[in-house]
Amino acid sequence: MKVLVLLSGGLDSLACVAHYRATGAEVSALFVEYGQRAQQQERRAVRRISDAISLDVDSVAIHGLASRGGVIPARNALLLSTALMYSGGDTGIIAIGIHAGTGYADCTPMFVTQMQGVFDTYTAGGAMVGAPFLDWRKHQVWEFLDLAGYPKDLTYSCERGGVQPCGTCLSCYDLRALNAR
Repeated sequence: MKVLVLLSGGLDSLACVAHYRATGAEVSALFVEYGQRAQQQERRAVRRISDAISLDVDSVAIHGLASRGGVIPARNALLLSTALMYSGGDTGIIAIGIHAGTGYADCTPMFVTQMQGVFDTYTAGGAMVGAPFLDWRKHQVWEFLDLAGYPKDLTYSCERGGVQPCGTCLSCYDLRALNAR
């Protein structure tokens, strides 16, 4: 099975790679630049990850969107749609590392079902949305990466995009809470 993972350079997308590799799938990744504030740091993390685990990664740049941090409306819909366009609608799985407990509308079972409907419209069921952690909390994703032995220290998760994580955004708060466990 071919799997294209949306790789942001963060813990959740790295866990997606680990999950699908553990199933024996043929895994590649896509990094999407859409004007996110953390774009530069995320791209660096993606490079470090791909080098460390020998992962083929391509990138797509979307221009014209305002630079944003924090909650970005339709972010995951944009990422999945971009990956579907990139893949040409080939059969397989397009995976995203969304998980439970975020409060974001695009991290819910309903969102995945709706996006699968979009995929079905264009691929007649040939491409699937993969969200293996949809029912997991962040700490479960963290523990999975520990067990899988993937390099969490190479990831980057900060919505502000500074060289050093800001320590105050939601992503930094989640990471701080996980490190305190």
